[in-house]
Amino acid sequence: MSTILLMLIFPLGVLFYINEQRSKGKYQAVFDEYIKKVDASADMTDDEKLQRVKELFIANRYDVKEVNKKEIIAQRKILSLGLLFMGLFIYVFYFFFFQKPHTMTYKIK
Repeated sequence: MSTILLMLIFPLGVLFYINEQRSKGKYQAVFDEYIKKVDASADMTDDEKLQRVKELFIANRYDVKEVNKKEIIAQRKILSLGLLFMGLFIYVFYFFFFQKPHTMTYKIK
């Protein structure tokens, strides 16, 4: 019985992983669109722009690693459900010890 479940979970994980890869661009586009709106705003100072982008990163659970007067660097490890379904123990080990965090940088123009 457990073998049958494993045979069903692996293809489900592959489908989840493919969907995650397709939606990665949409996820990034949301950030890019907001940052373009903040950059285009002429009524905000550079400090207010940095503060708005920093709040965006914090609201989306990014760890803000570096903040200076011209840029913000934020990082976050993104858990992949598809890879988790394909190999639970191997992926959990990979996630905590080897996966590099997704890094986003915002620079004032």
